[in-house]
Amino acid sequence: MIQQLEIQSEKTLDIDAFLQELDVTLTLEAEGTDAEAAYYYLRRPDYSTSLFLIVDNRDGQFIVCMDQLATYDDYRFFPYLADCLNYHLSGQRLTVDGRSVYEYCSEDWAAQCIGDEIALLKSTLSVFPKYYQVLPAVDGTYFTKEQLAAYGVGMTSSTPRIHGYIQYMLRNGDIRTSTAEEMAAEMERYSRKEIVVDVPQHQSIGRVKSWQLDGSETWESYSREDVDMLLALGEDYKQGRKVAGVVLNDIGTLYQEGIGVDISGELAEYWFTEAIRQGDRLYAASNLGDLYRKGCGNLPVSLEKALVAYRQSADPYAFYRIGQAYEEGWDGNAPDLTKAFTWYRMAADKGHHLALKRLNERR
Repeated sequence: MIQQLEIQSEKTLDIDAFLQELDVTLTLEAEGTDAEAAYYYLRRPDYSTSLFLIVDNRDGQFIVCMDQLATYDDYRFFPYLADCLNYHLSGQRLTVDGRSVYEYCSEDWAAQCIGDEIALLKSTLSVFPKYYQVLPAVDGTYFTKEQLAAYGVGMTSSTPRIHGYIQYMLRNGDIRTSTAEEMAAEMERYSRKEIVVDVPQHQSIGRVKSWQLDGSETWESYSREDVDMLLALGEDYKQGRKVAGVVLNDIGTLYQEGIGVDISGELAEYWFTEAIRQGDRLYAASNLGDLYRKGCGNLPVSLEKALVAYRQSADPYAFYRIGQAYEEGWDGNAPDLTKAFTWYRMAADKGHHLALKRLNERR
């Protein structure tokens, strides 16, 4: 599905001039015309995993569209894009239903849009083999239950878990595509069927709390199906089959938190370590550092090991913890405030709230 916002203006759109006015980089990926409208397909490099679409209907109406499987960053960008286009065309800020477009496209709105999209994806994949993106960055991009299962994600997984792993696949090029001819044939075949499907529901057996860069609290929820799929993937990995590092990190989290399994610091340590070996230098390294910093089950606290683990991470949160380690002398040496604040600044440059707070405390 797509989300869209309408803009009314009699002015002609100069797409190149509009893009030059923006404070962020937005690339024109493709454009086209037909008898009724002109179409401009746009993307934010390094942020977007799908496209934005501006439609000029040539009758004073413009429509700004986005794919509902877009990234969270693009959900935040969408009202800005529409507002800037409205200002470019009319010199006025955009309102929707008497509210600012930013109030209309709120966090709750984004969550509702993503929830609706994932519900549609679940329903579709319960009956049909493929679910197509509406505005894909790569033509013909689709998803299958088998693709999701390779990441320990199923039809009873939570909405954030499904959305997060779809974004991971798109960012890392793990995508499948159909030709235009294949898509047309499939759509024709599917459209002949009238099927009523209940949306598979998520039932949580455990949750893990985490924090975003700005300090907002989020939760990762696991169903029984998630746990069983992850443990099966762990057995596949032990048999020599390739499993992504982020999946091995999830297995480590199960043992760290005791979700569907008994708490085991040793097994959490093993899976986080294997996740790092398989390329997860973001979540797994930070989680391993936290495991050593806090201890888990029979695994004792080791601040020295925690520092070593955090140093393997590209996560701004890990940068903050490294700064803390130097400030408190975790490595057995005297505190080194110069090194500490070098790492705090690195974390703050990425917007991490704890590092920003620590730097403000020093002023």
